[in-house]
Amino acid sequence: MPRPGVGIGLVGRGAERAVLAAALDRARSGRGTGVLLSGDAGVGKSRLIAELSAQAGEAGALVLLGRCIDTAGVELPYLPFTEIVGRLLVERPGLAERHPGLLRLVPGESTPERGGRELGQLQVFEALLSALDTASGEGPPVLLLLEDLHWADRSSRDLLVFLLSRLGAGRLLVVATYRADDLHRRHPLRPVLAELVRLPAVERLELAPLPPSDALALVTALAGDLGLPERALHRLARRSEGNAFFAEELVSAAGGGAGLPEALTDVLLARFERLPAPARQVLRVASVAGRSVADATLAEVSGLATAEFEEAVREAVAHHVLVPDERGDLTFRHALLREAVYGDLLPGERARIHSRYADLIAARLAEPAPTGRPAPVAASPAAALAHHALAAHDLPRALAASVRAAREADRLGAPAEVLRHAERAVELWSAVPDAAAVAGADEITVTLWAAWSASATGDPDRGIALSTRALELVDAGTDRERAAEVRVRHAIRQLERAEAAVPAATTAREAVDLLRDGPPTADLAWAHAILARALWRTDDVPGVREHGAAALRIARKAAAALRAGTAEPHGEHAAADPRTALAEALQDVAAAEADALISLAVAEEFEGRGPRSRALLSEALPLARGSGNIGVELRIFYNRGMSFLEEGSAAAAAAEFAAGGARATETGTTWSGYGMDMRVARLMSEFVAGDWDAAEHTARLGGAMVAPVVAGRLAAAGLLVEVARGRLEEAERRWEELDSRDQEDDQVVLLLGGAGVEAALWRGAPEEALRRAETALADLERLLPHHIAAIMLAALGLAAVPEGAHEPAERLLACAEEAAEKGIPRSGSLGVEGRAWLARARAERERVRGQADAATWTGVLEAFGYGEPYREAEARVRRAEAHLTAAGRTEDRAAAARRREAAVADLDAAVGVAGRLGAAPLRARAADVRERARARRSRPEPASAGAGPLTPRERAVLALVAEGRTNRQVGEALYISEKTVSVHLSRVMAKLGAAGRTDAVAIGYERGLIPPRSTVQ
Repeated sequence: MPRPGVGIGLVGRGAERAVLAAALDRARSGRGTGVLLSGDAGVGKSRLIAELSAQAGEAGALVLLGRCIDTAGVELPYLPFTEIVGRLLVERPGLAERHPGLLRLVPGESTPERGGRELGQLQVFEALLSALDTASGEGPPVLLLLEDLHWADRSSRDLLVFLLSRLGAGRLLVVATYRADDLHRRHPLRPVLAELVRLPAVERLELAPLPPSDALALVTALAGDLGLPERALHRLARRSEGNAFFAEELVSAAGGGAGLPEALTDVLLARFERLPAPARQVLRVASVAGRSVADATLAEVSGLATAEFEEAVREAVAHHVLVPDERGDLTFRHALLREAVYGDLLPGERARIHSRYADLIAARLAEPAPTGRPAPVAASPAAALAHHALAAHDLPRALAASVRAAREADRLGAPAEVLRHAERAVELWSAVPDAAAVAGADEITVTLWAAWSASATGDPDRGIALSTRALELVDAGTDRERAAEVRVRHAIRQLERAEAAVPAATTAREAVDLLRDGPPTADLAWAHAILARALWRTDDVPGVREHGAAALRIARKAAAALRAGTAEPHGEHAAADPRTALAEALQDVAAAEADALISLAVAEEFEGRGPRSRALLSEALPLARGSGNIGVELRIFYNRGMSFLEEGSAAAAAAEFAAGGARATETGTTWSGYGMDMRVARLMSEFVAGDWDAAEHTARLGGAMVAPVVAGRLAAAGLLVEVARGRLEEAERRWEELDSRDQEDDQVVLLLGGAGVEAALWRGAPEEALRRAETALADLERLLPHHIAAIMLAALGLAAVPEGAHEPAERLLACAEEAAEKGIPRSGSLGVEGRAWLARARAERERVRGQADAATWTGVLEAFGYGEPYREAEARVRRAEAHLTAAGRTEDRAAAARRREAAVADLDAAVGVAGRLGAAPLRARAADVRERARARRSRPEPASAGAGPLTPRERAVLALVAEGRTNRQVGEALYISEKTVSVHLSRVMAKLGAAGRTDAVAIGYERGLIPPRSTVQ
């Protein structure tokens, strides 16, 4: 089985290729040049010179390659040059007679008779230089390549210095490669390089690791058809650190998730094994710390005497295994090298070193905290302690440190780290006696931390599973207030799944019932607020008003009681000092008040009071921001954006969603429930507003590790632009991967349905488009009857229905009309977008009936005039086709000319908009219709009715189609089968170059192939 990536082209390296190409040009013009190409092992030096060799060979140059090899300390003099000379004599056999010294470099050919035993080293050098001058002077330029110069023997190094110092005017380019990471301070090549770089004809070219974008492109190309998901490709690209060999080995191992490939491990450990024993010991200890470790920490844990430790580190640095970073810490040059060293440790050895690190960190944590700014989460001593304690099998210490690390991460606003530490604590809980005392928190609290952070980082299903566990734990006790609090949190998690609105309402109502008879508290306010949220999802607007108002009233009473001192902070807040406890309790109440205002705002919008709705949202924003509750704050941004979108202000909506998205990014909640909703809504708004480049950027995951349900929704939304821009093959592949049939998310069903229908239409598969539309409509009806978005799906499905196919058209139009009548729009009445799609559905139905005139499509164009340029352009093409059909049917030549002029104007506008958007399929269609319209406009006179390419039977079929008859009706009139009518009609369209039935009729009228409508019998 071939390795992945076989046969792929060179990725990136544009700047380096340009340098080498310029050097080759100089050599070709008579200026001898040398290039010293350096780079780490596996970075791509051989691949780059192979590319240079191929290009030079294609241009006619003579390419000579010599390879140095690692001979384990046994030097073989002139080894690479024997290969070079052997190739040179094959290509230019006459050179041996003219330069006999060359034969000393050919094994088995150096005899006294032919070369003489007295030739010294200088004569050998001169012979090769003269031979190269002769070869390049009498023929094409010469490219001499020396690979792996770090392994070269002394004689080869001396010969290279000789050649490069005497390049002169020869048409010769010498490129020598070497591994920079192999050049320790005593390496014999170091002084040679120092001498060579001073030569005027020699330049040094360093091949750095590939930048992240090129590393990702390389991994993607290597993966080929392996079917690795995008986030796996991003992970592999990051692990490769821009090293091409590492990337190839990781991809070959199909993901690199469990350890390193054996071949890669062997390569990495080879350098490690060449180091002295103390250096290897220091590296083993360093590998346990991670990629980087402070010098003082490494010295203490290693247990070596100071002098021995410093010498060991010096060796590791000199051999480019460790490098000092900007903070002065010691860092492994390659993360994969650290993995290889760590993986080579024995299990007991590994646990003992982890234990020493844990003891050291615990001792430091027990010391007074240093003043100044807190350390970043990545450097959290508690997190490090948890990691080392767990690896050392010290479970109580690991549990306590994990809880402490989760608290620190929460304080710093890092939900991904909260999840890692809290979930580890939950896993350890049952294995540690008296876990609550050890952890300093109870299991319910830690489980709720994990649930929140899972949702905040894009895994709502995991969040629900964890909050369900917290619910089971609290229900095993008798604390009603705690049971209510957990239910509120669980309901919030449930609301992050569209299909769980009804269970969320039930859960929140249980919380209200548990606290109903108690005083006004933040918990009771939250119970009402979350119930209002859930009821909005179930379209119970009166319930939203009732519980939103109750939450607002209770929150304000609770805040007043806290300020007056008649109520005490409780729950988690009570554990802090009195001043902090009061501040935190007031923040919690403010967040509940803000959430209640948001629910009341959406109720206002439902009743058509958009400005009042946004005023309430503006009132809620400072409360939410001051409370520190990012979920409530993001809900404000989302609802303000949706309010703009409902009014048809797509650009304003996109700006609002972008602002909310920026806030989510700042707080690490990009993939939380509202963070994700805003990202999808922003993409949709950018698509509607015609900012498709921005929409494509918004659709990228960028390698983020999120749950499939989150990635799927964003990918489905991204298909809109993919299809509209004509990347149909890729869109179809992704559409098949996502497959809406088993989806429980109405948004995904809608997005996949719309994209799938349009993709099939642009591929010229209307039957498949119709099938997809009806499937998506059925799925949407199953999930949410009378979904407003069914109007759009029905309209797109109608576009796939051919003229005369009345039954599917009537069915789809009825679906659209029913959704418009019975669906519950966000603003209480059908918004501008819904009205536009309903107009489109009705117009498509008229087209199927053969009755869609230009005025019909003018109505559609005006309906989309709120700011959706792509749909406006589509309507212009439809209106142009209606003009052309009418022009073909009238006998009034002046009226026909006016119709064609109007059609061309519409098509010009559509081509312009499609070109600006990059909507290739629409632009091609509009341009094609415009070309035919202009051709018809330029025809002086129609032909006589009896002339033309059609047979009498075909003209009869076309005349009856012009009356608006279906294929069955035409067949009945002419006493032929419906299938025969279809065959005749296909031939008619082929002969006339028509795109469809309507176009064929229009052409028929223009050419006089059928009589005017008034004379058809």
